[in-house]
Amino acid sequence: MNEPIQKRLKNKFSALPKWAEDFSIEANQDKNVSRRDFIRFLSLVSFGLLTGTAGVFLKSFYKSDSAPVSGVKILGANEIAVGESRSFTIPGKREPGIAVRLNENTYVAYGQKCTHLQCPVLWSKDAGKLVCPCHNGAFAVEDGRVLYGPPERPLPQLDVAVQSDGVYFLGVKSGSLT
Repeated sequence: MNEPIQKRLKNKFSALPKWAEDFSIEANQDKNVSRRDFIRFLSLVSFGLLTGTAGVFLKSFYKSDSAPVSGVKILGANEIAVGESRSFTIPGKREPGIAVRLNENTYVAYGQKCTHLQCPVLWSKDAGKLVCPCHNGAFAVEDGRVLYGPPERPLPQLDVAVQSDGVYFLGVKSGSLT
């Protein structure tokens, strides 16, 4: 390191900082990486990428294709008010669902993952539609069809039944849960 820079650093800091020694400004003082260190680093990074890829590949075999369990209560009788929504886990699956109460006796339910990039779909009471905030997509609350945005497929519609003690999940009415 040349004298003026070294002098400035010593004035600013009480002693020459460690980083100034390790990361010198002069090219002739810069330490080169040996081939052995470079190959060691490259092997370590390659092994990490291989391990991550293998993990994702093996997880695809573990994915449960079990069918949803029907006849399970998902909401209480008056758990949500008219015009409100509630998220729930689809019985027998590890998938989120969203139920919306349209009027006193009408509930609709959909898979809560957007068909574009799996972002959570949320109920917008003011707009009267299901929206995906990630990429500004929207779905009709009546049947789950795409209103606008990047999604090309409708939301998977879930079949629900209203009984005196609550709302029960009966199965998937249309579409598929992914």
